[in-house]
Amino acid sequence: MPRIPFTIRRDGRYYFRRRARWQNGNEVNVVVPLATCSAQAARNRSAGLAAHFDRVKNAVGAYNLDQTLEPEMLKGLFETELSACLTKLIAEFHDPANQPDALVAQFRTYASAYDIAQRPGDSRELTESQREKLAEAGHDDMAIEWVACDLDRHCHKDVFDDEVMAFMAEDMGIKSSPAVIGHMKSIHLKARAEAYRLAAHFMDDDVQAAFDQEAALMAKRRANGQALTFNAPQSDGGAPVSSQQVATDDRAADQDATTCIFKQYHPERFSTVIPQIIEHARLAGHWTRNLAQYERVLRTFAWITGDKALGDYNHSDVAIYKNGLLRMPRDYKPAKDFGRSFEDVAKAFKITNNARSINTVKRDLSYMSTAHDILAENQWAPKLAQTKALDFSKAKFGKHKKVSPKTARPVWTVSHMDCLFSAPIWTGGGGRLRRLDAAAGKDIYHDAAYWLPLLLYYTHATVSELGGLRTDEVNVDDVVPNLVIKDNDIRAEDGSDGGEKNEKRGRMIPLHGELLRLGFTDYVQAIRDEGHDALFPELYLNDARVGGHQFRNIAWCHMMTWIALHKEVPVNPTSGKAADMHSIRALGSSFYAKANAPDLMRADVMGHARTGTNALHYSKRMESHGMDQVLAEYRAFMSDHIELVTRDLDAYPVRLLPLPHRSRAGKPRT
Repeated sequence: MPRIPFTIRRDGRYYFRRRARWQNGNEVNVVVPLATCSAQAARNRSAGLAAHFDRVKNAVGAYNLDQTLEPEMLKGLFETELSACLTKLIAEFHDPANQPDALVAQFRTYASAYDIAQRPGDSRELTESQREKLAEAGHDDMAIEWVACDLDRHCHKDVFDDEVMAFMAEDMGIKSSPAVIGHMKSIHLKARAEAYRLAAHFMDDDVQAAFDQEAALMAKRRANGQALTFNAPQSDGGAPVSSQQVATDDRAADQDATTCIFKQYHPERFSTVIPQIIEHARLAGHWTRNLAQYERVLRTFAWITGDKALGDYNHSDVAIYKNGLLRMPRDYKPAKDFGRSFEDVAKAFKITNNARSINTVKRDLSYMSTAHDILAENQWAPKLAQTKALDFSKAKFGKHKKVSPKTARPVWTVSHMDCLFSAPIWTGGGGRLRRLDAAAGKDIYHDAAYWLPLLLYYTHATVSELGGLRTDEVNVDDVVPNLVIKDNDIRAEDGSDGGEKNEKRGRMIPLHGELLRLGFTDYVQAIRDEGHDALFPELYLNDARVGGHQFRNIAWCHMMTWIALHKEVPVNPTSGKAADMHSIRALGSSFYAKANAPDLMRADVMGHARTGTNALHYSKRMESHGMDQVLAEYRAFMSDHIELVTRDLDAYPVRLLPLPHRSRAGKPRT
């Protein structure tokens, strides 16, 4: 594939990267996520950013030293930011993954949010006065709530870095100050507001007919003589018509109300109330993260069921939706086909060993159950009190297939682990992105890339349990040093402690002697000294709070490549599944599958559920004999059964990379 100029690719995603050297000798590195895995989309977005970068650089270089923020300078900054932002937004309309109508609605609220953000002050909350002005401008209640959400999350002054603004000011010959930086931020926010306003008119007929659509939008702005506005359609009485009123079904007037299972027939289509559902769920605390995922589920429901008028839905639509999900292959992304009928698309589905899991379908049904309960307060209120018009929890499934040798993921062998721990991460390699390159140096760094595979092997815990540990859950000073696996705020979702798969998985695991020999205690102390709560803080640098998945993306995938270069990776011939991180835990379990390994001890170490009377009695052993004795028994048990694969590794003093650079192992050299 031809190289994309000014673009790098990491973990499947593209980033724009440029370096600028200013007149005063300072350098600035600009790295911007392109938010795409598509090479074509990355090429388009990178080209727009490169043009913007050159315009800004040239504009900055054109100014003489010792100038102040003159009107012409401000105009140049405004026009440059406007053009660059507009180019990016137009590209989003041409991305097949996006829905133009949804983008228009989104851009309108973004424009209003940026308008408010550029005003003096740093509040991210809408005032009552601002809400009234938004209503006067034609925003309905739902749109106003989206403006509030956009202002809080995406469209505030902090989207522009103070340091970058200061660099720009200084290289224009202006001494940076809080006032100057604030003024420059305001200009950029103004430009973005205007860009989003213009982009929201992209679907206008005159813009669609134009060869140069960006020029057509700019001409529309000039013809208007001022910032474009978005007035809602007017009813006969002159009052703004809400978005729900606009989106009515043509056959609603002819609907026989007696066939409707709801208290009142509502003619708007399901797709038109999706923003209402999401916002209600967000405000009520049902959905506080990954709102895009919930939106995909809701839009998929509308697609499978034909996006009917709300009043036309009935019990059969639950089964239609469930069966539609079961027909989809596991890796199928429905958003790209929302413009076609589901039945037409489903004819091409071919499911062999790639069927969507029952658990995933049940998860989506659970989301729809929440959506139903929200709509049941109004549009889907049942005719009979204390009933559910649509009950997604009652969806029927056949007998759930348990994991079998034919479908299970294969186990690593001890020789594979020998191979893994012979990698330069543990024996000496380069720095940062060359840690799997033995020819790049003899450096050893301590982070999740170094410790997590060792912990996986010597504790048999899951990657989410280990990746989400707190530093105060590692008891290195106890008689028997140990880890505590329990719910905590590192793995938490929605503001409450979480992380345990179930109550029985909570446990204490003694630390194997090899972990202590290699310096795990010193690593824990080093992280505490840095002031982190998370044992592996680099896995939680974003808001996704999925440390295990983060580790898989930035480190484990390259470790798998290392193993594959030296040994054949185990693959289940029936299911096609290859061994992965979880297969290390399965290897640990196999160590105890010996005649002399007590089942109860094995269950305690692995965090498996105990059953039977003996298990109940054994669970009291911690209370009767004391924690230190029981942990000592666990440690002896594990030491007797776990095969050593790290005896040839040397211990090194703890050495930490800068936090953003940790655990980025890099690809191994072939």
